[in-house]
Amino acid sequence: MRSSPRGEVDVVGAPAARESVPRIGTDGPGLDRRINRLATERTTLFAKAGTNARMSQPDRQRLKDIERELDECFLVRRQQRAARDARRFSRYDF
Repeated sequence: MRSSPRGEVDVVGAPAARESVPRIGTDGPGLDRRINRLATERTTLFAKAGTNARMSQPDRQRLKDIERELDECFLVRRQQRAARDARRFSRYDF
């Protein structure tokens, strides 16, 4: 990911049509809260669709947005863990 001057993050390798997304909080508790909030909203949308046996167009779009945000959150989490592990284990430790 690259930071833009406006404080947004561009997803590297994303299609050119995708807009830059708001910066995801990089602190652990903030990221965890965001993931939990998105997962809860996702579950609510699926439950709502289950009662109607179909999902409205706005709900499908919101679900798509939620899944994209979750992917980005997990990408940030993986990057944080990789950076932490890189600091913990250098090639001289082996």
